[in-house]
Amino acid sequence: MKKLLSSVSILLAGLMLFFAGCGKKGGETEKPEEEEQIMYSSAYLVKDGRSPYRIVIPEDASSVIRFAAGELQMFFREATGITLPVEGDEGESFDEDAYVLSVGDTSVFRGSGEEVSYEELGSDGLRLVTKGNAVVMAGYGENGAMYAMYEFLERSFGLEVYAEDEYAIEKTEGDKRLILFDVTERPAFDRRSVGLHPYSVNATFRSRMRQELYNDGWIYWSHSHFKIMPKEEYQAAHPDWYSPDGTQLCLTNDEMREEFTKNVIGLIAENPDCDYIMLGQEDVNTFCTCDTCSAQTAIYKNSGVMMRFVNRVADDVQAYIDANEPGRRFTLCTFGYHQTQNAPVKFENGAYVPVDESVLPRDNVTVMVAPIYACNSHDYYADCNADAKSVFQGWQAVAKGHLFVWMYNKIFKYYFIPFNNFSSIVDDYNILKDLGALFVYHQGNKETPAGGMQELMCYVEAKLMWDTSLSFDALADDFIEHYYKEAAPWYREYYDLVRMSYSKWEAQGLHCYNSSSRAEEIYDEKYWTQNLLDRFEMLFGQMLDAIEGYKTSDPEMYERLEQRIKKERLTSRFLYLSLYFDRLSYDEAKEMVDDFEMVSAKNNISVWREMYMTTSSESLISSLVAEWRNELSKK
Repeated sequence: MKKLLSSVSILLAGLMLFFAGCGKKGGETEKPEEEEQIMYSSAYLVKDGRSPYRIVIPEDASSVIRFAAGELQMFFREATGITLPVEGDEGESFDEDAYVLSVGDTSVFRGSGEEVSYEELGSDGLRLVTKGNAVVMAGYGENGAMYAMYEFLERSFGLEVYAEDEYAIEKTEGDKRLILFDVTERPAFDRRSVGLHPYSVNATFRSRMRQELYNDGWIYWSHSHFKIMPKEEYQAAHPDWYSPDGTQLCLTNDEMREEFTKNVIGLIAENPDCDYIMLGQEDVNTFCTCDTCSAQTAIYKNSGVMMRFVNRVADDVQAYIDANEPGRRFTLCTFGYHQTQNAPVKFENGAYVPVDESVLPRDNVTVMVAPIYACNSHDYYADCNADAKSVFQGWQAVAKGHLFVWMYNKIFKYYFIPFNNFSSIVDDYNILKDLGALFVYHQGNKETPAGGMQELMCYVEAKLMWDTSLSFDALADDFIEHYYKEAAPWYREYYDLVRMSYSKWEAQGLHCYNSSSRAEEIYDEKYWTQNLLDRFEMLFGQMLDAIEGYKTSDPEMYERLEQRIKKERLTSRFLYLSLYFDRLSYDEAKEMVDDFEMVSAKNNISVWREMYMTTSSESLISSLVAEWRNELSKK
């Protein structure tokens, strides 16, 4: 498609030298890719309009494997027009001459000579291999087998999923030979969760993007101390089990720990399908200040007091599991967050070392480090993130091989403003990979579809969590082209304009934080000038013009693209109405308010900022619109 030259194009061209000067870093460096040579089998997936293949799964297959078989059947049919049968493996043995697509722990897999292990693949790694005419799709866990199935589709038919309602697949015309697969992949992080709304509500999309819901498999997730030890049940009789101000537990109280452990073991017994529990302090920046805790904090730091407590609980939990559920793999996780963010280390001979062995995590303990105070527009090891760097390096010294990480992906008070982690995310993921992080949760606008560039970041971040060597820019380009179609050139200009604006503001000293007053600095007329918002509006108008042809040729596609564009335009309209309402005429303001309300309703957007720990209606779209309509009545 020929790209029309606009005033924005001229502006972008003029800013390119500045933007390029920011440079690419880490995994974002572009390198020529070596073309992978594809070797083919003598067998055919499709020949003369037919396929000899069938899908084989375990006779007692789980819901995950049955879903994977359904996906394989559906996408194979879409690519070839052929519906493959799905069969259980009862009576089936491995035969290299059999035309079988095996998914999961089947008798075919077990007879093939292939082996998978946690040490090689982790929980989600995959093995995809051609054995004669058969194809084996397996993993240490069921998710790995499912991802091997998607790998088969990606390599065989070019399947690429961009969003919950957008994917591409090559249509096969004529014969298609089987690829000689020999693929072993382990993702950068064993567990991965991009905490944005599309992944919260759509399990199929999560699976296709090799993601998981952040709290899958957890008995309790996040701040759980008062769930395990409810104040209404214990505090009156045992006030010393809690901190003097009542905001946290007292982790040095042995009687409390015994009751806490008993409750944790009860929860584990009641939840046989869960693999994790968070032993996390409450979400306030406090710690117990009783005499005993204060004395131990002086030796071990708050985080060391916490680790010593968790380790004693973990010992008793493991003893219970060994005696009652031998072989069960269960993990207790705790927080490196707020008052426990700094690891229990000392600095000796130029390196961090643990205070002593008592703070090292047991085999069944992990630490969820949450760098809540870090600047997100610069990587964790940048000069402005010296504190975050010391946090990570400290915890690496204490808990290498036991690290989970909770990252941030939003401005808590302004979901419609795009979150400026574009230039840092690849480097941050590589830092976490080098640290050996096992699980990365990237908390974003999980509770609402509101959010600037949310769909784009869903795609890019999921891809990078699996493979940190990919290029952020190449992924963004691919997404924009497929998701916005004819409107893609103008969306790309909008995306570039946002990124270059952020780069300019960074040079002026603006950093990106997710919370606190520092995060709110971005909400200012000196950044989102009316001139900049005018350019945004012009680009969104050009996007809508570009898809006009679909009105007659494909009305359903037109509706889909129109809503994608208008949903993204909520960013500029939110900023217009919030910052420049007085400068709009009555008709201009009314059109924007009406459109904002209608598009929000159409996309099921009911909140525009985090409502956690508050029942305030101010976070509701309805309250925001009511405020604007009140202002409108005064014009």
